[in-house]
Amino acid sequence: MPALHEVSLAVPAAIGVAAASALAWLLVRAVRFRRDPVERERRRRIRVHVNGRMAEALIFQADETELRYSYEIGGVSYNTSQEIGTLLPVLPDAPEKLLGTVLMKYDPNNPANSIVVCEHWAGFRKKKQ
Repeated sequence: MPALHEVSLAVPAAIGVAAASALAWLLVRAVRFRRDPVERERRRRIRVHVNGRMAEALIFQADETELRYSYEIGGVSYNTSQEIGTLLPVLPDAPEKLLGTVLMKYDPNNPANSIVVCEHWAGFRKKKQ
């Protein structure tokens, strides 16, 4: 039978090992799931594309770095922008020529979260020839 002082030392040691293990697990998980801002934005666009609803938007300003557009959902008006620097190859035309009405997708749980273009979809209408 172990002595009382051996048992009293084993309990705090076991708690310390468990706490250290939990801390190590949390640190590994935090580093593993940390993504750079470009990757987080790419995943956000794809999530809105896959789960989003469509509506009309009006692009009122565009350049090679961002699109600025406005739209209305449920009587609420939104003015926002989307960075497009990494999406230039997906655009159908020079950004300055994209002004006007387009389709956009928005997150139904957060209508302020929206996109006009992503890697797999673009809301630009085909031009009449």
